[in-house]
Amino acid sequence: MPSTRPSLPPPRPATVPAAALLALAGVLAAGACGQSTGPAATPAGTPGAPTASPSGPASATALDRTGGVSGFADRLTVAADGHVTGTTRSGSVDCRVPATAATTLASAPAPTVPPAAGTDRMTVTVTRDEGPADLGEAQGSDPLSTTARQLLDDVQLPTARRTVCR
Repeated sequence: MPSTRPSLPPPRPATVPAAALLALAGVLAAGACGQSTGPAATPAGTPGAPTASPSGPASATALDRTGGVSGFADRLTVAADGHVTGTTRSGSVDCRVPATAATTLASAPAPTVPPAAGTDRMTVTVTRDEGPADLGEAQGSDPLSTTARQLLDDVQLPTARRTVCR
């Protein structure tokens, strides 16, 4: 006896949305095995994203400190001229550091000692034209870690008590 059910069209093959393909292509283009490809690691238009300068060091350096027992969530942008803007757990930041500090943050070599592992650790990251540099808790004695730590600690203070970022 013939079936009285209407026949259904054959199933269509599953399609992947174009947005998913673009996202996958972006991940693959960014590099394999966690390697950064430089400025593309921080999307353009992101506050604090470094901007390339054809004549020298980055025109802006992003400095991030997160985590730790006290719950840091600091994000600063240091322009080549020393103008610092951003936010910390203490509030908004808008001050100026000496040109030597801005130059150190933009061009000092990253430390070669790997950051310490463990729970409740702070993470300090400097993002420049060549990509992010993980400073761990910025406790190293190298110029980059020392300058980053001094700036991050200083901006936690009330404006009248600051000595680095005025």
